[in-house]
Amino acid sequence: MKPSPLQYFLAGKEVIFKLPYIFSSYRDLLEKQLLGLFKSVGFEQYKGELFFCIHELVSNGFKANLKREFFNRRRLTIDNMEDYKQGMEEFRSLLKSLPTFDNRSEYSKRDSSFWVKVRIQKQPDGLRVGVENNATLHYYERLRILDKKSRSGHIQTLTELLLDSHDTEEGAGLGLLFLFFILKHRLKGSTFALITEPGITRMELWVPATLSSKKELFP
Repeated sequence: MKPSPLQYFLAGKEVIFKLPYIFSSYRDLLEKQLLGLFKSVGFEQYKGELFFCIHELVSNGFKANLKREFFNRRRLTIDNMEDYKQGMEEFRSLLKSLPTFDNRSEYSKRDSSFWVKVRIQKQPDGLRVGVENNATLHYYERLRILDKKSRSGHIQTLTELLLDSHDTEEGAGLGLLFLFFILKHRLKGSTFALITEPGITRMELWVPATLSSKKELFP
């Protein structure tokens, strides 16, 4: 009999969820699956924080894929700065016309080759959660993410976060800043990593075993 995802997870193996095409259909199913894994290793008290962070990274993955599809349709090269500037002006207009990710999913091609995956693994010293999509990260996109991470280090309150959240280039930017705020102030000791390679972008969270209510599971 094939082991269940929970059995794989408790054995320290990576469990991977490939998310469906329609954005909203993944949320309830993914949360149900992840909650069982969180509970099994004593992280259920942080489920709200973890779900927010995961959904934020998943949203960014879907948005990155949508951007590539948009650039492809417009026959623009995302690595060409002039094309990028032109494409981003038009892409921002598209996002305003498609206010929800359900709308954006309908814009995308159903036979799209783009995907988003959530990876989770119990490690000896904590919990690793990664979200990846199969689009190469543009260097400017990387700078924006790392800039938000750097700026978050100076933010101590939610008021400061809201005042520092405006990003005119690609959106409000509040989500990632809030994610870094959560890692610093709620999931203390947690880390964020941005991993890129040709054709793949992965953002990973590591949450220390010290936050678990079942520390005995982390030798």
